[in-house]
Amino acid sequence: MVVEALRCNSMASRASNEQGSTGCQVLIDARRESDPVDERAIIARCLAGERRPYSVLVERYKVLVHDLVSRMLGDTSDAEDIAQDAFVKAYLSLRDFRGESRFSTWVCRIALNRCKDVLRKQRRAPWTRPRQEDGPDVAEVPDDQETVVDSLERCEREARLHRALARLPVKYREAVVLRHIEGMEFHEIGRVLAIAAGAAKVRAFRGREMLRRILERDGALR
Repeated sequence: MVVEALRCNSMASRASNEQGSTGCQVLIDARRESDPVDERAIIARCLAGERRPYSVLVERYKVLVHDLVSRMLGDTSDAEDIAQDAFVKAYLSLRDFRGESRFSTWVCRIALNRCKDVLRKQRRAPWTRPRQEDGPDVAEVPDDQETVVDSLERCEREARLHRALARLPVKYREAVVLRHIEGMEFHEIGRVLAIAAGAAKVRAFRGREMLRRILERDGALR
């Protein structure tokens, strides 16, 4: 049930990024649609002095990176700026990209490191969202069949999930986000986190179990 909740929450966020609304809509994962050979050709053109081809990579992975950053920080207020910073840093460091992994893996690693820097500097708990006096915004309903009550209940489930994720240690939270929200394979997660694939699998499993226990204690899985 924890995994299903994470996946639904992930799809809602991606729909929000694409459409400016909140909802559980399955979107195409551009990361899996990309061609590594095509990526290397684009990067080669960038290294040759062309700037325009880089926008193809930004467009291809901007939702992925924005989604990852917003989930690690717990809100979207800084996500756009940090995601842009990650792409800028990746562009300036293109000569260091060896092509041993996908470009998406590399830029996600840069974004994650930037998130950790922000969390250390701000010394705030990730996933803490500003409390809205008027309650959750239910005006943006993704499904015409969803009632106001359904929307409120969905928002409350997501809020409980956010609070539970906030209580995970960073190393387990990032593994859970990459595996169960972004849908990465363990070898890819290992490359992002600079650990072995087996270690990535262990972290994702332990993180999911921690999350399950937190939700059970809070009564969110009853």
